[in-house]
Amino acid sequence: MEKLSAKIENWSIVDNLIFHGFRELEPGQRLTGYLMGHTDLPNGVIYTSVIQSVDHARGLVETGNSVYQLGQVNEEYEQWASYQRGERAVREFPAFVGDPRKSVTAYPPAQPAHAFRHG
Repeated sequence: MEKLSAKIENWSIVDNLIFHGFRELEPGQRLTGYLMGHTDLPNGVIYTSVIQSVDHARGLVETGNSVYQLGQVNEEYEQWASYQRGERAVREFPAFVGDPRKSVTAYPPAQPAHAFRHG
């Protein structure tokens, strides 16, 4: 029996619906994302059955009943995966720019406040 195929966009890998953390793309986990082009299911968000195999080179994920073509990865998942691989995000900060404002001059000495007495 030929497996049904579809494309998944904005995808990520999780191990179940209750735990909201990410997992590595490997057998035993589950794929979630936006399903497009499945012959038996409408387009929309999907949570697949357990992943049986992964073809990283071709971007294919096989589950019990379907083969999914991976589209655009979820941005948060991509950041998580990069961090897991030891890739640290490099933040670029602008070069130091000197402050063109003049330095503050000393304030005049404070004058004693007079207390007013009513009575």
